[in-house]
Amino acid sequence: MAVEAEPPKGMKTVYFENVPIGYVPDTSDMKEGARLAQELLKQKGLWKEISKAQIIYGQAQSFANTSAYLYERDLKKLPRNPQSICPFVVNATFAAEMYLKCLQEIHGEIADSHVLTALFKTLPNKIKDKINKKTKDFESQYAVNKGILFKDHLKNINHAFVQWRYVYENNADSVNIPQVILVLQVLHEVSAIELGIKT
Repeated sequence: MAVEAEPPKGMKTVYFENVPIGYVPDTSDMKEGARLAQELLKQKGLWKEISKAQIIYGQAQSFANTSAYLYERDLKKLPRNPQSICPFVVNATFAAEMYLKCLQEIHGEIADSHVLTALFKTLPNKIKDKINKKTKDFESQYAVNKGILFKDHLKNINHAFVQWRYVYENNADSVNIPQVILVLQVLHEVSAIELGIKT
């Protein structure tokens, strides 16, 4: 029996990788609905446990993708759309924070901070070395100062997440858009490598 997207009356459709795979009773309790969907996925052998680090990585990637969309649509060419600069910076710097916290989760404990350099400082030296190597690998692709350590690139956007969310309350530090993109690419690549994900 084929599973249709439109469920029978009193049921909800369960999807796996955007394909309908079955139905569960339509309940007003969201937690119960999620439990029933998980049970169905397990019955069909489709359930996969996801680590906390993988969840954080996925969240980082979603914010990075949003900033990439804004960049490609409104900021890559002149004249830039000024209404996209603030959401670009906020999404990008939050993505950087989440990538750093992903690496922290893999290699220890997540710090309770939005300060990017503070998060970076807690990483093991072997991870910092990998990040610095990736920075050298990628920096020629961007209009950034060459040959500086990753922490110095990070320092330039250190407080941007907080400042740019409330840019109307104070003057936010300026950002170098290519530098922000470099930071994201490096953190994305190193996080993926540490999680064993092919990029």
